[in-house]
Amino acid sequence: MATTKNSTENFSMDDFDALLAALSAEDLEKVNDIIDPENSYLPASERCKQQTSKDSTGPYDRTKLLEFLTEQGKNEKDWDHYKSYVPGEKKGKVWQAPAVTKPSQDEDDEFMVSTEWDDVLTNANESEIVELAAILGFTGLINQVQYHAALTDKGLPSTVGGWNAAARSEPLRIIPPEPDNTTDVEDCIKRAKANETGFTRININNIKEVKADVLKELLNSLKENTHVETLEMANVGMTDTVGRVLAELLEANSTLKIVNAESNRLTGLIVSEIVRSTTKNQSLLELRLSNQRSQILGNRVEMEVADAIAQNNTLLRLNLQFDTLGPRVRVTEKLKQNLDALRKIRMSNKQ
Repeated sequence: MATTKNSTENFSMDDFDALLAALSAEDLEKVNDIIDPENSYLPASERCKQQTSKDSTGPYDRTKLLEFLTEQGKNEKDWDHYKSYVPGEKKGKVWQAPAVTKPSQDEDDEFMVSTEWDDVLTNANESEIVELAAILGFTGLINQVQYHAALTDKGLPSTVGGWNAAARSEPLRIIPPEPDNTTDVEDCIKRAKANETGFTRININNIKEVKADVLKELLNSLKENTHVETLEMANVGMTDTVGRVLAELLEANSTLKIVNAESNRLTGLIVSEIVRSTTKNQSLLELRLSNQRSQILGNRVEMEVADAIAQNNTLLRLNLQFDTLGPRVRVTEKLKQNLDALRKIRMSNKQ
């Protein structure tokens, strides 16, 4: 194979210096323009050529520079004005809004078609107009009493005013508080152990005097029960020890459909354990665990809950607050899939 010698093999720096010495000042300037300033082989101080032809005035002095700029601004001549400034005088053409021509009444009537509703509205009295506005949802034109009276078909009372009735406050109606929950927990334990046929719902919400041992006994009595389908234990002061028994109950009982344990003192780990226990029997439809002692469960607990829900094919509702987007979306999508599967089963049974 033929080889070519490098063109710089016989090159000498003396020849290069002699060539530069023969160039004039103008030729050297042209050579400097050709040199690439981004060449990494050149030192940083020589990559940009000197473009200042004036002599140096010495080190930087801010005070002298400001004085020089001030004097230069005073000595420079202002711009020439073709017309002297007069305060308040408007120069140029003043803008005026174009005139708007309103169509006459005859032109509008040409495109309007009379209907049977024109006669109805023309002959309607004030109370009928108010009732029609309430039905159509024009709540800004009527007050609250008129709106609810029209929706409930009770008729407008004579004291509510007419079409232009001003909004006014209604007299305060004192609603008595709900009575305390009088459910006998001991009786519930006996009936659960006896496995009574008509005993399908246990509601001990808001009973705070129940001891932890009694709650454990109640949950243990439901492990072999085959009739109770709803268990409501909201705001009963449930702690983690009772929460573990609740998780054991969900693993042992396949009859429960709804469990409500909101507003208690459960931690995130116990909440995760309770949700995980629902995957064994795959029979629970609704689980409520929000508003616990630890308001923020944490990313780790939320991921465990999402993994458990992903394995549950029957749960339809989960009342639990998620602060992380990923687990919340996963749980929502899984519950949608469970609802859709239930809908398909229901539709196939109808056919």
